[in-house]
Amino acid sequence: MLSATVAPCLRRGNRAEGSTTLLLTATMLLLVAATTLAGLQFLLASRQVVTYQLEQEIAFRAAETALLDAEAELKAALGNGASGVDSRLAAWPPPGQCGAGTQRGLCRPAPGRPPPWLNWLDSRRPDETTGIAMGTFSGVTLPALPPGAAGAGAMPRYVAELMHERPPGEWLGSSYTPGTGQRLRFRITALGLGRDAAVRSLLQSEFQP
Repeated sequence: MLSATVAPCLRRGNRAEGSTTLLLTATMLLLVAATTLAGLQFLLASRQVVTYQLEQEIAFRAAETALLDAEAELKAALGNGASGVDSRLAAWPPPGQCGAGTQRGLCRPAPGRPPPWLNWLDSRRPDETTGIAMGTFSGVTLPALPPGAAGAGAMPRYVAELMHERPPGEWLGSSYTPGTGQRLRFRITALGLGRDAAVRSLLQSEFQP
């Protein structure tokens, strides 16, 4: 009688212990899987943050270079004289519009009209007809990148707006010389892009040569 009653109890005990072991093993596996997944997500998020920071740095440096190029280009145009039909600064477009041809990238603001560079903020891909690419008149180019190097792949752009008005036909005057007379004031807005065109940087300065 004793052997007949003890054996079933042992079998039930073995089943209970086996179920507990399987449950603990499954729980540990789930914990390991969850920990591994969380680690992978953290690594991916960290990589995305680092990549975005790199893209932002590329876009910022590109915009900074375009801003300096615009200032140098305007200085050179002023130094070369403002008279003559082929002069870069011989004429300015009507208020609220941007110039064409030799006057590309030169704009005049107007009350109630949005600035010409507004689409650089609104559009998903910046309009390449707005402003001019860096080096259009100065001849500056982007350096060639060795394989595997990170850097700007698209030329940054800029817009120069005349903020100090003069009478029609006398925007600069043929007798303009740096450091004399009433100084002109420009607002320069430069756009730089990362390797991903959705990442961009806009820099703006007021410039009085």
